[in-house]
Amino acid sequence: MRYLLFDISNLLYRTFYAQTNEDDNTLAGLATHSALVTLNKYFKKYKPDAVIMALDRSSWRKEYTASDECISKKPYKGNRRQNMTPAQTAKFERFISHLREFESLIANHTTIITLAEDKLEADDLIAGFVQIHSDNDNEIVIISSDSDLLQLKRYTNVKVVSPANDKEVELEEYDNDPDLYIFTKCIRGDSTDNVQSAFPNVRMTRIRKAYEDKYERVQLMKEKWTSPHGTEFLVEDLFKENQKLIDLTKQPDDIRMKIFEVVEREMSKKREFSLFFIMKFIGKYDLNKIKENIDQYLPLLSKRC
Repeated sequence: MRYLLFDISNLLYRTFYAQTNEDDNTLAGLATHSALVTLNKYFKKYKPDAVIMALDRSSWRKEYTASDECISKKPYKGNRRQNMTPAQTAKFERFISHLREFESLIANHTTIITLAEDKLEADDLIAGFVQIHSDNDNEIVIISSDSDLLQLKRYTNVKVVSPANDKEVELEEYDNDPDLYIFTKCIRGDSTDNVQSAFPNVRMTRIRKAYEDKYERVQLMKEKWTSPHGTEFLVEDLFKENQKLIDLTKQPDDIRMKIFEVVEREMSKKREFSLFFIMKFIGKYDLNKIKENIDQYLPLLSKRC
């Protein structure tokens, strides 16, 4: 089987931040138009046996980093949308509401497999899908510009393609070694998601030594450092916490169970295509170019495994 997976939340949010001056309906229309065009573009290019769309929900990681169990005390994605005015924040919430309508359309009136569940991010669900379908008899193409998903290249049947340039993303900087990549990320943290570095300012040469040599790794993990606020941290403690937050094989057991349940449930669900509801949605958001070329989108929207 050839599977085509879309990190659709990643694609939709990009439209929001690029077109924030538009009114609500126009913004929703632009986002959904862009999503449909992108879905169809890669559907035609890769000719998959099945199309899967993964979406974000409020993350279990936010709950964890707000809990007493969290070592770093840094709220997950706590640096997102900080500079928005109250009006901009309200606009973003309305945008999310519009996206739920798009999600409902795809989930209920097309044959595209839709993965979404409370507490799970698109990354979790994409990783869960890959782990279930990691057999080399399957080919999996992931469309996303989210660098977190590059760790999934540890599975030899996975490609990650950036929608920004249509090219497969490689890991030359990390010797094309996904395990070195994720080890480095768990040491360095992730400023984009507000994940604390386990050892600030550590050099890449030392990270490589620790990755390649068990003795060097033990020495690195036993290092301690003190934050500007006077809190002392053990590198090993933060590294393990970062594995939980970043490594898509290291989520808590209950979360992993939930991920696999969602993937298996949605893969087995019977899906029906409805042109009536598709056209109704297209009309509501004035997606005239889609309407004029609807025949080109029907194979995508009605494809059966």
